[in-house]
Amino acid sequence: MNLRPLHVVTVASGIVLLGCAVKTATVPVPPVGNPPTVSTSAPLPLDAGHRVGPPDIYPRVDINPGLPNPDITQANIAQNICNKGWSTSSIRPPSSYTTALKKQQITQYGFTDKNTADYEEDHIISLENGGHPRDPKNLYPEAYNTMINGQRIGAHEKDAVENYLHNGICLGIPNAKFSSGPKPPRAITLTQGQTILANDWYACYLHMKKLESCI
Repeated sequence: MNLRPLHVVTVASGIVLLGCAVKTATVPVPPVGNPPTVSTSAPLPLDAGHRVGPPDIYPRVDINPGLPNPDITQANIAQNICNKGWSTSSIRPPSSYTTALKKQQITQYGFTDKNTADYEEDHIISLENGGHPRDPKNLYPEAYNTMINGQRIGAHEKDAVENYLHNGICLGIPNAKFSSGPKPPRAITLTQGQTILANDWYACYLHMKKLESCI
């Protein structure tokens, strides 16, 4: 049986409140196939210095800060992400685009593991939570099998957080479509959910592991 390499890191336990400082920098990403749609939205305010996990599990905010989809707003979520008739497949870019971008970003980040199968080209702000589908600022090669204190933390664990936040965003929408997994105790705004994903999804995950709400 072939085993994929593990990314091994260690982090101290604890939860840190997230700040709202803005960090800006410009690192170009080479074009991939058709140029990405020019977004009219801006990256959310982030504070990478207050992330509770190790750098290995996060995208760099100067390269991939996360970017909302300008076509999805708080005013229209009942017509798209919270609508039972809407699907992320309607806006998801083709694998030819995301695979080529994944290869470029693996090199850009200097990852020693070059096996693309060990990574998910992840939407930092997920499509179900109103993330931009094509802009490289919202796409990142996230490892599946990073280990933190002996536990796997990666793309699959982030999926659980994405579902939880989606349920919070849609909680007050009549006849809404919910994702698998628990619902938070109260509704949150679209921007609140997107900020958690772009800033520190892992902090939310730690709360969820203790059956606590992260919002």
